[in-house]
Amino acid sequence: MNESPINPLHRKRGAQMGAEHGWYMPQQFTNLAEEHRASRAACGLFDISHLSKIRVVGNGALAWLEGLLSNRISRCLDGFGQHTLLLRDDGSIIDRLILFRESAGRFFLLGHASMEQTVLDWLHRHRPDGPLEVQNLTRKRSGIALSGPDSIRILRRVLQSRELPPPMGILRTMLMGEELILTHAGIAGRPGYELFCPAASGIRFYEDFFRAGATPCGSSTRETLRLEQASPDTAHDLRHANTPVRAGLECYCDLTKNYPGSETLHAQRMEGTPKMLAALECETKEATPRRGDSVTDEDGHTVGSITSGAFSPGLGHSVALAYLLNRLCRPGTHLRIRMRGQSVPAIVRTPPDAEQKPYDEK
Repeated sequence: MNESPINPLHRKRGAQMGAEHGWYMPQQFTNLAEEHRASRAACGLFDISHLSKIRVVGNGALAWLEGLLSNRISRCLDGFGQHTLLLRDDGSIIDRLILFRESAGRFFLLGHASMEQTVLDWLHRHRPDGPLEVQNLTRKRSGIALSGPDSIRILRRVLQSRELPPPMGILRTMLMGEELILTHAGIAGRPGYELFCPAASGIRFYEDFFRAGATPCGSSTRETLRLEQASPDTAHDLRHANTPVRAGLECYCDLTKNYPGSETLHAQRMEGTPKMLAALECETKEATPRRGDSVTDEDGHTVGSITSGAFSPGLGHSVALAYLLNRLCRPGTHLRIRMRGQSVPAIVRTPPDAEQKPYDEK
């Protein structure tokens, strides 16, 4: 089991620890309501050291990644990033990535912890001959996310008022002789910033952010924040040969270029797909949907299954994602979820606009 470099501090603070995609990480520090409140109204502090962190460097990096990833990288200016997908030849999703372009010959990729080795193997398998380097930085860098309206103030206080990246931007800077990578992607589920520092410095920066007023938050809070945004997770919602069409992630795919899986994507757009990923909210506080729970129509016929779910303190009810028959994915459709011996009413909701508009127009 991998360990975050910041774990000694988490244990000292009494965090509830648990396994998360091959990593031992803090699940919760106080309670879900308090951590949510901090992330929404002040500043939540998250350990994201488990995210895969890959750097691609060398001449030809832009052209190579352009032919491998689903979004149009050439539309992304230096210093900015975009959401993109890495697909297999059959169109199924390997991982949902955030790509940051530092220059035409230098890129920084953030991905899901569970897919780190799969992504690396895929990149190495397709790497052309030449000086192009694929560098795995995952265990060499601690990752810390600040989420909420006070993030800017706290980040500037700790980093001594240094320049900060713009929305979906990336910035490299030096502080006390160490290279820091700053991004502004909102990985923790709310608007915020991310800091990637040398692994050994993670505890120091985490403590500095805490002293400056940030509230430690665990992965349980991050999970509910992403479900509020109807943001699919690679490990839970994008498994089992799911494609961008089925997952509602076509907005991260450029249909005018060729890359692995693009032919399947074109075919599915023309022919359609029987099921699509939809966002649900439960009309009760008493039960929370779990992965594998059945979704039925109002006549009791099974029409899909839950891929992930959680109770949201911010919304006051449970939210979930599920693959449903196409005809039932219209917002406002009334359904039911079978969970633990009861049938709970649910409704298909409209995902927030932010998740439907990748930042690639800069």
